[in-house]
Amino acid sequence: MKDMYKNQARYKSCMVTGILEVVLGFALSGFFLLGFIALLTTDMIGGVVFFAMMFVASVVAVVFGIRRLVLLGAVSYCSKLFAQDNDGYVSMDAVLERRGARKGSAFERRVQRAADKGFFLKVTYDKANRVFELSDRVSNTEEYSKRFVGLNCPNCGAPLKVRKGTVARCDRCGGEVRA
Repeated sequence: MKDMYKNQARYKSCMVTGILEVVLGFALSGFFLLGFIALLTTDMIGGVVFFAMMFVASVVAVVFGIRRLVLLGAVSYCSKLFAQDNDGYVSMDAVLERRGARKGSAFERRVQRAADKGFFLKVTYDKANRVFELSDRVSNTEEYSKRFVGLNCPNCGAPLKVRKGTVARCDRCGGEVRA
């Protein structure tokens, strides 16, 4: 079950809303743009202003719809990644590394937003340690502190938290760090 960590009800609701915003927003923006252009040749300033404002509003709806759908892409990606994990702990750095994204990127903000908004089931995000805890796979929460090692990058000295037995990239210099 690759989507066992995805809150299906929330996901589907957001998808329907996003699709409606995009489809209706595009249709209405075309309508209001044509009305705006048609009224430009007349003396109806009120009509021109109305159609211009409605065009802007419909474009905003399209942007928000696309934003919702992009968020859902991050949810699907993480849900599949969580399903592949064995020990119940997935660091944000591992998610970003697999995606090819950097710390502080738009993708990281989307994933954090998805976690905050309840798009994941059986998942808790520990913001202090930047780790997702999968409640159905975590065997002993006391072992959590033993799974990650705090160390400094050998190249630039930046402080890092690295999962034991893995290789991570330093956010500051990009050097490899083995734990």
